[in-house]
Amino acid sequence: MNRQNLFSDEWDAVEDDGTRRRVFWRPENARMGATLYELPPGAADQRPHMHFGAEEMFFVLSGRPTLKRRDGEEELAPGDFVFCPEGRAGLHAFFNHGEQPAQILAMSAGSFPDVVAYPEHGYAWVATRDPDPKLLADGGDPGIIARFEIPIE
Repeated sequence: MNRQNLFSDEWDAVEDDGTRRRVFWRPENARMGATLYELPPGAADQRPHMHFGAEEMFFVLSGRPTLKRRDGEEELAPGDFVFCPEGRAGLHAFFNHGEQPAQILAMSAGSFPDVVAYPEHGYAWVATRDPDPKLLADGGDPGIIARFEIPIE
């Protein structure tokens, strides 16, 4: 078992737009994972995407992020929960149009291979292994990670 604290101010990555990300440790071959995202005002988490190989749950901890789905957008509030199933029904992206940072805890269950499709941008990724480059540097399975074009929706 590995103990971590959700409320510590440790971050694994900071994106160009100021979005911070913290990945919570999980044992190798575990299906469950969690990541804490902090979106500064004006930030976009990701391009709208869907997974074929993973389900995701999102818990809003603070702020008022906007969730984009296939059928439109809605503003969320602290305490809101969103479930994104595999496939088209799970298309999602988060933005922060608010004036305060927004924290979202993402939990996922999935395995590899996983296909992540970006239908508004016309491409998808397929991965047979975790794409974390640190795992490869430590002698991990090189697997296959490939990008391919799909019809734009």
